[in-house]
Amino acid sequence: LAIIQGPAGTAKTFYALAAGLEQVLEAEARPYRKILVCRPNAQFDADIGFLPGSEQEKISPLMRPIVDNLEILLDLEGKKKELRGRIDYLFDTGVITAEAMNFMRGRSITDTWLVIDEAQNLTPRQVKGIVTRVGKGTKVVLLGDPAQIDHPLLDTRSNGLTYASARMRGSPLCAQLTMLPDECERSSLAL
Repeated sequence: LAIIQGPAGTAKTFYALAAGLEQVLEAEARPYRKILVCRPNAQFDADIGFLPGSEQEKISPLMRPIVDNLEILLDLEGKKKELRGRIDYLFDTGVITAEAMNFMRGRSITDTWLVIDEAQNLTPRQVKGIVTRVGKGTKVVLLGDPAQIDHPLLDTRSNGLTYASARMRGSPLCAQLTMLPDECERSSLAL
């Protein structure tokens, strides 16, 4: 388990995806089969209502920040025309998958780089449910900023990210990293 906390713009998601891509695609031993990305369905603003369609169509709006980061990671040569194809390839071939957290119960997730983005919007029960889904060979990367909670029933002390951090402190199974405001990669406005 890796827990990475920090303010907006400190590239938590970017680094988690970059490290995951390196482990899945380029590492000599290739310790992971795929990257699985999940984000809680907490709204920043008013609820947009029922979304029709398949699971992938429903979670697509939640994955926009993931795609934004992939665009930066994969467009190293400035070839915008090929960029969409590269991103589609990663999803179409299963290198990266995105799933709703609602369907995690009962699963054993093996050999996977599991990124849980915006974990500050999870309840302690949800975080425990996710962490206990981990099977052999899986790394869980919990990301978030306890100062940016969108869930109406959570606060800086009662959210799942803070819960996991407190429970795992000192465990040899967990590494924790806190990004600082002066490490902001986005812009001065993000501070």
